[in-house]
Amino acid sequence: MQKSQPSEKIFSFQLPRKILFGVNASETAGAEAKALGGKEALLVTDGNMAKLGVSGKIVESLVKEGLKVDVFDAVDPEPVIEVAETVAKAARKKRYDVVVGVGGGSVLDMAKVAAVAPTNPGPMRSYVGVDLVKEPGVPTVLLPTTSGTGSEVTNVAVVTIAEDEMKTSIISPHIFGHVAIVDPTLTYSLPPRLTASTGLDALSHALEALISVNSSPITDALAYQAVNLIYRNLLNAQRKGDPESRYGMSLGSLIAGMAFGSAGVCLGHAAAYSFAVSHRVTHGVSCGLVLPYIFRFSAPAIPQKLPEAARAMNFDVESLKSGEMGDAISDAILKLMGELQVPRRLRDVGITREDLPKLADKLFSLKRLILRCPRQPSKEDALKLFEEMW
Repeated sequence: MQKSQPSEKIFSFQLPRKILFGVNASETAGAEAKALGGKEALLVTDGNMAKLGVSGKIVESLVKEGLKVDVFDAVDPEPVIEVAETVAKAARKKRYDVVVGVGGGSVLDMAKVAAVAPTNPGPMRSYVGVDLVKEPGVPTVLLPTTSGTGSEVTNVAVVTIAEDEMKTSIISPHIFGHVAIVDPTLTYSLPPRLTASTGLDALSHALEALISVNSSPITDALAYQAVNLIYRNLLNAQRKGDPESRYGMSLGSLIAGMAFGSAGVCLGHAAAYSFAVSHRVTHGVSCGLVLPYIFRFSAPAIPQKLPEAARAMNFDVESLKSGEMGDAISDAILKLMGELQVPRRLRDVGITREDLPKLADKLFSLKRLILRCPRQPSKEDALKLFEEMW
């Protein structure tokens, strides 16, 4: 019998004001921006989206509705804080009344930075942390082109502090977008390698949302559904890229974003952040690589959730003993990663065994994330985890 949540606990759940999902939903971008009062728009994207013509179609939609559009297309993958400062400078040049983001998670995060920059003066570095953005920004319309980060529905903008070799975030309710438009067709051009890594990122969001001490019945329900959609569709999305699997991945990523946007991620992202910057491993690859190991470690602390998580991954739950479910889920993730041909061990991304003590120490600098884990690791646990990953 599933253990009920304590009745005295108050849950918090937040989302953007509006979410549009469906094939060709991106065609409504201009109408949605206009409905927000948009006349002068800043469109934030990257060079690849411009080259593929994806951002150009969104510009056309905006212009069709009578908006004037300036384009900022200099967002790098895994942006450093200096990119955030450049985006902020561009956003402060004119009195834009709407910001539109078109791209992967890095682009959407920088679009959110652009939205709050005009109303929150000074360097964006000063807003890194929790609830330091004090004023609402201009309205935003966010359109993801990957099925991974869920940034279109979260209150987080991730930046890299290169000198500290660390990823960190600007976190504030004012960072939430106003309208999220999730159109599976925008992911059709995503290559297999990025389909796999961003999809594993989405799976990590769903499973870490289940693990988090800030989870709730609302986020759990979303997380189970996201796990099911991602687990069923990711391999086909990578190998075939067919419309049905792309649809499932877009929906799964969106729902996973809704789950972790309120529950938060925990030990997995902390472990990934400990080596992603220093060893130049992309966010999706690093979060995917650690996922089976941190789930195996955390599973004993969430026994009541394991049967439903196993069902979401199509296990015959009746044939598994309760103590076997965490291992079975972890093994299934490792098997999926093998089929996706993504790194499953730290040695596969150039990390040496001599690096492991440093990574274990660095893990504990990410207290905000670790404190969300119901099973708190000791220093001995951390080193053992990294040795298992190696």
